[in-house]
Amino acid sequence: MIAAERLASLEQRVSDHEARCEERLAEIKATAASTLKAVEVLKSRTWGLAIALLAWACAQLWTGNQSRLDRLEAAAPAPRPPVTSFGATHPPRLWTIGSPRASL
Repeated sequence: MIAAERLASLEQRVSDHEARCEERLAEIKATAASTLKAVEVLKSRTWGLAIALLAWACAQLWTGNQSRLDRLEAAAPAPRPPVTSFGATHPPRLWTIGSPRASL
């Protein structure tokens, strides 16, 4: 009789232990699922942040180039008219091979 009671007590402890393990496993699965979901959200936010920073950097480069071009255009002298020899008394001189100026 004592052995049967002892066996029944052990079976009860094992079944209680299995029930607690099942509860803990369910909690672990729920925690893992929520953690995975949080990681996915962080990944999407990280990609969004990276794209936003890239767009901002491109905008900075664009505005910097535009302001540089504006400064260059404002500082550039007026274009000179092309030189023609129509009214010149002498035609333009061409340097020939062997002349002192040809080595320049």
